[in-house]
Amino acid sequence: MKKEEIRKKFFKLRIKHHSYAQCKKILKAMFNYEIASRALQRWDERLRKTEWDLKDKSKKPKIIHYKINSKIEKRVIDLRNKTGYGANKIACFVHEISESSIKRILNKHNLTNPNPRRKKRLKYIRWQRKHCNSLWQMDISDQKIKDKYCFAVIDDCSRYCVGIIDLNRVTTKVVTQILDELIRVHGKPREILTDNGSAFGLRSKHSKFDRGCRRRGIKHIRTAIHSPTTTGKIERFFQTLARELKFCVDHHEFRMRYNHFRPHTSLHGKVPAEVYFSLRHMS
Repeated sequence: MKKEEIRKKFFKLRIKHHSYAQCKKILKAMFNYEIASRALQRWDERLRKTEWDLKDKSKKPKIIHYKINSKIEKRVIDLRNKTGYGANKIACFVHEISESSIKRILNKHNLTNPNPRRKKRLKYIRWQRKHCNSLWQMDISDQKIKDKYCFAVIDDCSRYCVGIIDLNRVTTKVVTQILDELIRVHGKPREILTDNGSAFGLRSKHSKFDRGCRRRGIKHIRTAIHSPTTTGKIERFFQTLARELKFCVDHHEFRMRYNHFRPHTSLHGKVPAEVYFSLRHMS
């Protein structure tokens, strides 16, 4: 409080055009307080440049890192070791601490994923269907997983993994048989989006796969050449699969975790199954 009174008096003296030396002498006599001339200059500059309440700045740090409870730290480590999730996903399960605190725990125990080499980002527009079973994205993994090809189908609206199957070989006949089984379980999609792979008839609209889709009342949509972002959701799914499958017994467990346990950022923290079945019930 004393400093605020000194500063008030100082500014009154400055208004009356007293020099710094004169102000210093008067303040010393009034308050018995020695003030350096440089401090008076700083006060003057600060008042001219900003709205100042004459109080000292708080020395309290803007960010305070509180000591994290050992039980919470263990929960974070256990979740990471069991799921392979990053800080943003773990934060959906551990609410007592912030995402940045979770990151610090993962860094402390060397449990962070190595940063992949950043590729040049392609410009694209995010899009998403409003209804479940409006569009299914399907694809085959570029690389074999455990010596087998992985064929996956996800619902575009909810990101729900409709099916994930290991295949020794990929043909139109095999893909069509799997499609029929998925339709029997989940209902028929209005449209299917694929790349231009041979199992999907390459670029021909009269291919065996296209004819099969038309017989089933499904519209087959292909991505444009050199346009990988069109099927971006299924491509991202395969990245997640490659990263998190090692924490699961097999792809069946991965699918269960992905659909019913793993929060999805694009779904505002909800799990795909929650969105898929709630919207199916409404439609």
